[in-house]
Amino acid sequence: MDHDVSGAPTLNRRRLIRSAAVAAGAFSSLGVQRIGAEPAPSARLRTARRSQVRKVRFALTTDDQPRVQPLLDQYASETGIIVEPQAFPYPDLYEDLNINLTLGTCAYDVVSLDDPWMPLFAGQQFLTNLKELATREGVSFDREDFVPAFIALGTDPTAGLQAIPWIGNVQVYAWRQDVMQELRRDRPRTWDDVIAAATDVQAARPGGDLYGVGIRGQTGNSAATTFLPILRGHGADVFDAGWVPQLESEQAQAAMGTLLALAKLAPPGVEEIGHEELAQELYTGRIAQAADIWPNQMLQVYDPARSTVLGKVAIGAQPAQPGVQPASMTGNWLLGIPAGCGANAREALAFALWLTAPEQQKRLLLERGLPPTRLSVFADPESVEKLPFLPGLVEAGMNAAPRPRTLHYPAVEEILGRWVAQAISGRVSGEEALGQANQEIRGLMVREGVLRE
Repeated sequence: MDHDVSGAPTLNRRRLIRSAAVAAGAFSSLGVQRIGAEPAPSARLRTARRSQVRKVRFALTTDDQPRVQPLLDQYASETGIIVEPQAFPYPDLYEDLNINLTLGTCAYDVVSLDDPWMPLFAGQQFLTNLKELATREGVSFDREDFVPAFIALGTDPTAGLQAIPWIGNVQVYAWRQDVMQELRRDRPRTWDDVIAAATDVQAARPGGDLYGVGIRGQTGNSAATTFLPILRGHGADVFDAGWVPQLESEQAQAAMGTLLALAKLAPPGVEEIGHEELAQELYTGRIAQAADIWPNQMLQVYDPARSTVLGKVAIGAQPAQPGVQPASMTGNWLLGIPAGCGANAREALAFALWLTAPEQQKRLLLERGLPPTRLSVFADPESVEKLPFLPGLVEAGMNAAPRPRTLHYPAVEEILGRWVAQAISGRVSGEEALGQANQEIRGLMVREGVLRE
């Protein structure tokens, strides 16, 4: 999710497909139609009644619903169209959408999607092609103003534009400018620089009031997400182009060495650190740098009510070893329209375009603390004056890459995050952790038919 996903689920795709199959019988007994099926008369009547009341049903997370509710109220006031939120905790939203989009129940008109889910939902053509829908409705919108890496997340190579980004999360590297100046150091650019700076901090402040770096060591999403920028910054990734796991490569081993070196320079108890705990370490001035920082954490750093380092923290793209292109990681949320549910498609598209327009994106940023997806908002003078970290955020966004684009990523992340966490806690060696993770991920991809034995 990555506001972040700190407690994100490790959902098994096979289990969800089984759940969808079980649910199919129940849905069919209620007269709900599959994608492409001719609606039963009762279904057509229900659709007609819902169109008359001009209502758009919006599936999203329970975290985002209160943030966006004032805008939903504004939209209803301006248009007369009620946007009815259907909010779920993160894991429940994923499972619910997996069932409803797979079965084509038309339970929702607009859905909010975490970008790692896009290969599943867009790649399987469970979402409407938004460009084609806009053309049919005679509507145009400015794609050029979106951060390129963000709009690309909603574009499937074969199915076209399936979703548009509305929350512009991106992972960034953060550092204390005052501490680097004190150490007479420039901003660390490589992972070797990060280790060297963290080591200098420990030597200069041996009392334990300031640590060199912060990382997340909680098992699952936290450990996997903290390791990915280090892995990529050493020139490797979880998979190669043919979906063969690469965690036993020389680059991956070097990345694990970097992670374990950083773990020794982090505050004690790193194996218990998740998203919220890392944010607290940053805004209370306990750490000098971290490469697993997200926009909502930076908003806490710039909150005078809680931050002791106001104005002292800068952000930018992730470090990378010499010869490796720096790449931050996206954590966007996107708006999609379920396929085969045309009764409210016009209203759904109008709402999605309204919520992602620059005016609403700026309001979501300044009033609700959600990072934008529009270049014009990142460059807006009022926004930059209030939130000086925005240029660093868009710098990271312009060089951002998604998590591995496979529908099996939730299961991959569970495996990787479990073994990385064990290495951080010292229960296994780094080499053993990568070997075991590589073996399990390969086994997963074989079982799913992606690789052969």
